[in-house]
Amino acid sequence: MEGIKETKELLVGINELSLVLIRELKDGLQVGKDLMAIMNELLSNDELKDKLAAAVQGLDALDEELKDISLEEGVELGMVQVSYIGRLVDAANKKAE
Repeated sequence: MEGIKETKELLVGINELSLVLIRELKDGLQVGKDLMAIMNELLSNDELKDKLAAAVQGLDALDEELKDISLEEGVELGMVQVSYIGRLVDAANKKAE
């Protein structure tokens, strides 16, 4: 198997879900309020749904992709993660609403 398409999609999905969780949980867990807000985001945000669906659909290919990952592919995955760092930090630092 060649490429890291599914691995990248999983990384994007994890980061997108992390952004939602950080936003909702940074002021502490309020079970009813936070779970409803998270579910609302997951159900109403089509872009997020697409990214999460892509992440889950490619799980079966991860083993093969990661077995022969090259340095170039590793750097590419690192760059995907780096692209999220600012957004993750901003989400964590933004005042809870």
